[in-house]
Amino acid sequence: MNSNTEELRNVINDLFWEASIEEDREQMMAYMKNNFDFYGVKAPARREILSQIKPSLNRLDREEIFTLAEALWEEPYRESQYIGIDILVLKHKYWDVDHLTRIEKLITTKSWWDTVDSLAPNIAGRIFTKDTVVKMEWIEKWNYSDNMWLNRSALIHQLRYKENTNLDLLFALVESHQESKEFFINKASGWALRQASKFYPSEVRTFIDDYPGLSKLTIREGTKYL
Repeated sequence: MNSNTEELRNVINDLFWEASIEEDREQMMAYMKNNFDFYGVKAPARREILSQIKPSLNRLDREEIFTLAEALWEEPYRESQYIGIDILVLKHKYWDVDHLTRIEKLITTKSWWDTVDSLAPNIAGRIFTKDTVVKMEWIEKWNYSDNMWLNRSALIHQLRYKENTNLDLLFALVESHQESKEFFINKASGWALRQASKFYPSEVRTFIDDYPGLSKLTIREGTKYL
């Protein structure tokens, strides 16, 4: 990390401390089952911090920005990971298939639904639109990984695709996990189906009807709009 990124990381940390509220910290830790420590800075205040650092971000090159996000991942407070994601999303046009290994590391480090559910559709999902062949290699790798969070990432990577959702791929991914007992996988399967049902209601309805062995959670989530 060079002096530019180190300085900006320190600025971000200072801004978080200035904005921290102890009562919010306790609430946020409880909501996340005490899996992570927090400054106590909720999303609106975090967005204000992001706004304050935008001029500094604009002076960094692509590598410096990604390195900053990785450095924020090493910080002990969860809001640091959140703003790291905010920064990556803000500069999403910078990222391509060459960044997937580093994205995977973020997904599998300090993993929980809050970070994974943003990284998978908002960063990886966007990258995958740039190279279908590479996408399928990574999705297959993630879907059959021993890491549950990579499985979830494969399932939900199309959440932003709307009418461009690849239904055959979605259905194949959900089918491959239909015997799973893992809450986060079954929830992800249902979530992905629910999003697709906004644009392809009859196809999703048919798929769910054809697979009665899907978990009750997946079916409940997947049929919410049907």
